[in-house]
Amino acid sequence: CMASSSRMSLFWVSHADLVWIPCRLDSISGSTASLVAEDGEVFACSEQAVQGLEQIQDGQLDGVDDICSLSKVTEAALLHAVRVRYAQQRIYTRVSRILISVNPFCSLSIYSSEILRHYQNATDSTDLPPHIFGTGHDAMAGLSKGDRDQAIVISGESGAGKTESAKLLLSYVAAAVGGSLDNIDGGVGQLEAKVVQTNPVLEAFGNAMTTKNANSSRFGKWLDLRFSSTLNMLGCQITSYLLEVTRVCGQSEGERSFHIFFQLIKARGESHLKDLGLQDASHYAYLKQSKLHAPGIDDAQGFCELCNAFQTLGFTAYDRSQILRVTAAVLTLGNVDFDPKEEELLLADPAPVTQVAELLGVIASDLQRCLLTRRVVTGRDVIETPLRLDQARAARDGICRMLYGRLFQFLIQRMNTRLQLNASEHVAEPKDQSAERHDRLLGILDISGFESFALNSLEQLLINLSNEQLQLQFNEAVFKTEIEDCLREGVSLGPAITYADNSDCVALLDGRGGILDILDDEIAVPKATDLSFANKVMRSHGKHQRLATPKFYGAATFGIQHYAALVEYSCHGFLEKNADRLPSDTLADLLLASSLPVVRDLGQSLPTALGKTKSATSRFRTSLKALMNKIGTADTHYVRCIKPNQTCVPVDFVASMVQEQLRYSGVLEAVRIRQQGFSSRLCFRDFLLRYRCVATVCLPGTSRPFCRVGNDVAEFLTNLKGLLDLPDEEAIVIGNTKVFLKESASAALEAARARAQLAAVLQVQRLARGAKIRQKLRPLWPLLQELTERLCRLVPPHSREAYMGRLETLAAAEEELSSLTLCLQRFAAISVGIPIGILNRAALAHRRLAAEVSALTRVRDLLGSVQLEALEAAIAACEAICLPATTDGLQARLQVRLDHLRQQLPLVQALQLVLSSGDLAGAPQLLMQAEHLGLGPSSQGWLAELQGDGLYQKVFVLLEAEKERQRKLDEERKAAEERQRQLDAERELAAVEAAMAAEEAAQAAKLAEEANARAVAAAARAAAIAAMANRDGLDAVALPAMCHKADVASVLSVSAPAKIALTSDVAELRHAVIRLAEERQEFQRALQLAHLEAAQREEILKDGHLERSATICPPEVSSNGQTAVMHCHLTKRVEQLQTELAAERLVTSSLKAELKTVKALQGTGFLIA
Repeated sequence: CMASSSRMSLFWVSHADLVWIPCRLDSISGSTASLVAEDGEVFACSEQAVQGLEQIQDGQLDGVDDICSLSKVTEAALLHAVRVRYAQQRIYTRVSRILISVNPFCSLSIYSSEILRHYQNATDSTDLPPHIFGTGHDAMAGLSKGDRDQAIVISGESGAGKTESAKLLLSYVAAAVGGSLDNIDGGVGQLEAKVVQTNPVLEAFGNAMTTKNANSSRFGKWLDLRFSSTLNMLGCQITSYLLEVTRVCGQSEGERSFHIFFQLIKARGESHLKDLGLQDASHYAYLKQSKLHAPGIDDAQGFCELCNAFQTLGFTAYDRSQILRVTAAVLTLGNVDFDPKEEELLLADPAPVTQVAELLGVIASDLQRCLLTRRVVTGRDVIETPLRLDQARAARDGICRMLYGRLFQFLIQRMNTRLQLNASEHVAEPKDQSAERHDRLLGILDISGFESFALNSLEQLLINLSNEQLQLQFNEAVFKTEIEDCLREGVSLGPAITYADNSDCVALLDGRGGILDILDDEIAVPKATDLSFANKVMRSHGKHQRLATPKFYGAATFGIQHYAALVEYSCHGFLEKNADRLPSDTLADLLLASSLPVVRDLGQSLPTALGKTKSATSRFRTSLKALMNKIGTADTHYVRCIKPNQTCVPVDFVASMVQEQLRYSGVLEAVRIRQQGFSSRLCFRDFLLRYRCVATVCLPGTSRPFCRVGNDVAEFLTNLKGLLDLPDEEAIVIGNTKVFLKESASAALEAARARAQLAAVLQVQRLARGAKIRQKLRPLWPLLQELTERLCRLVPPHSREAYMGRLETLAAAEEELSSLTLCLQRFAAISVGIPIGILNRAALAHRRLAAEVSALTRVRDLLGSVQLEALEAAIAACEAICLPATTDGLQARLQVRLDHLRQQLPLVQALQLVLSSGDLAGAPQLLMQAEHLGLGPSSQGWLAELQGDGLYQKVFVLLEAEKERQRKLDEERKAAEERQRQLDAERELAAVEAAMAAEEAAQAAKLAEEANARAVAAAARAAAIAAMANRDGLDAVALPAMCHKADVASVLSVSAPAKIALTSDVAELRHAVIRLAEERQEFQRALQLAHLEAAQREEILKDGHLERSATICPPEVSSNGQTAVMHCHLTKRVEQLQTELAAERLVTSSLKAELKTVKALQGTGFLIA
C-alpha cells in the first residue's frame, strides 16, 4: 500500500549540490526504494526512509510569485521556487511582506520606464509580479494613507545587490513624486534629482573592491526621505554607520581601497588637479600592495559622475578643490616613513610631509611634530616626548584614518544641508496634536547582513548587533501581520504562535550591564587589556545561554549564539577600537590652524586633546537606538538581497550558498513562524474540494452555490474530527472566509486524503485486474496440463531428489532442459499478470535442472584442463547440488584428474622455477619427491598437458652438470690454497730476515755511538791531563822521556791534589779501556757474521739459485728483478758495517795513545797505582 501511495506523489530528497530536489518513487525492491529525479539521477534509500521524506504539495514546483500562497511552506519549497524563478530570470520572489532579490550579475530589461509606470499606476502591487518597484509602490501607498511612516530595510552580504536595490528604490520614489517641485532651491534642480545624485558621492568615498564584490559598500546608510501630505518631497537626511576606515591603510589580498583614490589618480592630468602632485598608484604605500583595477569599474567615468554630483548637490568649486586636497593628503601621508637614530626619531624623507602640509594648508614643522612627538600632561605641565618607530607609524596611520573618516562625515553633513528645503518653504506641523501631520517619512536602510568570518572583531559584533535588532523588529512585524490576518477572519490566536525570541541576545550585547557596557567601563580602567575585558565578560555572563566560552583557557575570545549562527569573536583590539582616541594630541590644533575652511571644519569635529569623548560603541548604540525607534514606529518592508554565487557570474545558482543566506536573512524564520501558527489557509471551496474524499458520508447538495457552504464546512469538520487523531483541538479553526489549519492538522488531513485516494484506487484496480486475468487464463489450460505431466516425469511432487538421478546422462538432461524451456516460453508469451502455482514449480524445476546441466557440462569441458581452481570449483558445484554419479562417469574421471593434478602441479611448478631461475639448491629434493610419487623420467604417470617428464629430464641433466663443475672447482681451489700457503711461508721468512737485519743494524749503530762517546771522553780526559801537566810545569810531550830518564824530582814536584785527581781519572780511564776492548770484540764478531751473510748472498746470486725467489714472488713479478733488489740491500749492509768498523778502529787507536800516556805517568810515580 505504501508503495502504491508513494508512486502517486513526489518527494523532496536531499542533494549534495542542489540541497533539495524533487524526486519520484520509481520502484521498491525488498526493503530498498529507488527514487528518480527530473534529470534521471537515481537515489536509493530504505523503504522506511521513504516514509520519512517530505511529500511535495500542490504548487511547490511551479515557482509561484508569493511563497505564502502555497498550502504548505517548507525550506525545500522556498529554495526550489527561488531557483526556478532565477533560471527564468525572474529574480524577485515575494514571501508575505518580504521581497527576495537574487543578484543576476547582468543587465535585465525589467527596469524600463514603462514597467515603472505599470507599478506606479497599479492599485495593488500583488496584482503584478514581485518587483523592487512593487516594494516602492507599497511604501508610497502607505505614505498616501497617512497613518504611519514607512521603512524599507535592505540587507544582504557583500555583492548581493543592496546598493543597486537602493538606487532602484530611489529612482522609483523620484519618479513617483517627480515634477512637483520645480520651484525648489532657486532652480538649481529638483530635490529628487539631488537625492539620486547622492549615490555617486557615497559610492566614490564609501565603496571599494572586495574579494566578493567589485563595488562593495563598506558602510551602512539610512536615507530618511520626508514628504508632505500631498507626497511632495521636503527633504532627505542621510545617516551612515560603521565606515570601514581601516581599509585606507591596508587591504586584504585581492582587494583594493576606496574608489575615490583611484578616480583621482586616473584624472590627475586634468588642469584643476595638477596642483595636487598626484602620481601613479604604484607610488603610494597605501595602494601599491592592493589591486589597481576593479573589474566592471570605470574610474574615469566614476570621477566624472562624482563631479556632476558635486555640482548638482551645490558644492562650489572651492569646496570640491578642498575635499580633493584632503583626499590627496591622506594618500600622500601614507608615504611618510621614519628613520630611527640613537637618541631620536627622524623623518626618512621630509618631502612627503612638506607636500601633505601644503595640501592641508598647515605648517610643515607642526605636522612633523605631530608625527614624531606626543604630549604628556603631568600636573600643570605639558611635556613633549619623542615617539618610537612603531608608535610613529601607528600615529601616521591613525591620522590618515581619522582624516578620511571625518571627511566622509563632513560630506554627509554637507549633503544633508543641501537636501533640505529653506525654512520659509517648510510647512510647519500643526500645534494641535490631533490635527493631521503634514510631514511623512520614508526610510531606506542599506546595511550589511549577518557576518561570520574566520576572524571576527568589534566591527562584526556591531554589525551583528544591528542585525539582531532588525531581526527582533522583524519578528514583531511578522507577528503583527499574523495577528491582523487572524483578526480579519475572526480567529482567536490564543497561545498558538511561538517563536525563537532573540531579545535575550540583544540584552546580552546591548542591555544594562551587557557586553558593550563592560567594554565601555574597561577603557576607563588603567592597564586594562583585551584579555581582562574577555575575562570580565565571562565572569559576568558566563552562565548565559547565548554566551559560548572559549575553547582554550586564557584566550581573549568569546562566542555569541546569534539568531542565525554561532559566531566566535576575537577581542584583540577591542579596547583600542572602542576608545577611538586621537592618534596625536596636537592633531585638532593642527587642523584648526589650517588656511583651508574644510580642514578647519574637520578639526572642529575632533575632540580636544584633554577632553573626554564618547566611545565608538556608545556612539553606534545611540545611533542604532534612534534608527530602531524610527523603524519600530514605521510600517516596515523588507528586501533580502541574495548572492547566488561567489564568482559573480550570471546564471550560476549555488543552492547551498543561497540556502545559507535565506537562513541568515530571517526568511526561513518567517516561514517557520508561519508554520508554527496556521501554516495552511484555504478558502471554503478549496477546502471542501480537496478533503471531501476523507469524510465517511459524502456531503449533499453539490449543486449549492459555494457562497452558502459555511454550514456545510462546519458539518464536514464535525465528521472529520471523528476520523482524525488530532493532538490539539484548536488545530482546525473556521474563519469568516477561510479554514485555518495548523501543521499537525494539515499533515493529518493530507495523510487521510492519501489513504482515501489509495483505497479508491485499489478497489478499481482489483476489479479491473480480475476481469483481465480471467480473460487471459482461457487459452492456458492445455499448457498447464502438459507442464504438470512433464514435472511429474522429472521428480515426484515435494521431492528433493536430483533430476540427474532419473535422466542418468548429460545428453538426456540437455534434451529435457530444452523441452522445459520451450514450454515455459510458451507460457511467457501469454502474459497473465497473476501468480500460478504450477508455474512457480516449473520455474524452480527449470532452475534446478539448468544448474545440474551446467555443472555436468562444466565437468565435461574440464576433463582436459590443468586449472586446479576450476576443477575444484566444478567438483564443489556438483557436491553443493548433491549431484549423483552419471553413467558416463564424468565426475569420477574429473576427480581422478584432480587428484593427479594436486600431486603433479606443485612439482611441475617447482621444476619450472628451478629451470627459470637456475637455482639448483632444492633440485635433488624435487627429484627424490618425484621418484617417491612414481614419477621418474620414464614413468607414464605424468599428465601429458603438464610435460613433467621433460622437465624432470632437464633438471636431472642440469644437476649432473653442476656436480661435475663443482668437482673441478674443488680441485682448483685446493691447488690455489697450496700455492697460497707456500707464498705465505716465503713472505713470513722474508719478514723474519728483514726484522733480524734491522735489529743487527740497530745494535751496530748503538755500539758505534757508545764507542764514539767513549773516544770523545778519552780525548777530553787526555786534554785534562795535559792541562794539569802544563799547570804544574810538565811537558806532556816530553813526559814519557822524563819518565825513562828517571827525572823523578821534577815529577814529584807536582802538587798532591793534582796527583790525587789525576790518579782518579786514570783509574776511570783504565776501566773504560777494558770495556771498550770487550765491546770491540763483540763488534768484530758481528762484523764477521755480516761478512759471512754477504758472502752467502753473493754465492746464491752467482750460482743462480732462483727457485726460492720464484716461490715467494707472484708470477707477474720478474725473478731476476727481485734478486737484484736483495743483492743491493746486502751490499749496502756490508758497506755500513765496514764504515762502523773503521770508526771503531779510529777510537781504538786514540784510546791506545791515552793508555800509553797513563802508563808513563804511573811509571814515574806521578799517579798512584
